[in-house]
Amino acid sequence: MTAPPPPGPGDHWSGVPQPPMNPVEQSAAQPPVDVLTAFQLLCGVAALGVVNLFASLATVYGDRATYVDQLMRDMRAQDPTLDFSASTMDALMLVALGMSALIGLGVTALYLLFVFKMRRGRNWARMLVTMAGVLMVFLAVPTLFGLGAGGGAGAMVSGGASILQAVLSVGAVVLMHRTDSNRYFLPAVKEQ
Repeated sequence: MTAPPPPGPGDHWSGVPQPPMNPVEQSAAQPPVDVLTAFQLLCGVAALGVVNLFASLATVYGDRATYVDQLMRDMRAQDPTLDFSASTMDALMLVALGMSALIGLGVTALYLLFVFKMRRGRNWARMLVTMAGVLMVFLAVPTLFGLGAGGGAGAMVSGGASILQAVLSVGAVVLMHRTDSNRYFLPAVKEQ
């Protein structure tokens, strides 16, 4: 058997106590617990956003006959010479719902990109996620008081998801701006 190699200057397994890392080195090593918890809450916000999106689309899909009739009336009011059938308008409505789903999923993916950058210590991403969280709170206030609420299960799921998104966003914003979190988002001191 051969003996293990002697410990080098950067080896931490040597049994010799190492000096504690300064806060800048420690923050570069691993995010604090508050940032990790905020990251988990923000992933929940994104998941609830997808639930909200599909609940809203399901509500519109369920009542698409009303939307098609309104669209046909509006088009005839603008130009009486246009003649579209109800099946053509229904197909356009389905295309619009599909495009809305794709755009909503794209926005969610972009939001998750910012959330992952925030977890890695990017302060600009923390600010963008904070602004998005504040916006979600303002958008959820009417839902909280039942303003503009429609009927049906889809509207209830959408409203509940919107309120839960606001609650999780507030928790994440608070955690991202606590003392340990603020230290984590400071730019690293450059060695000269």
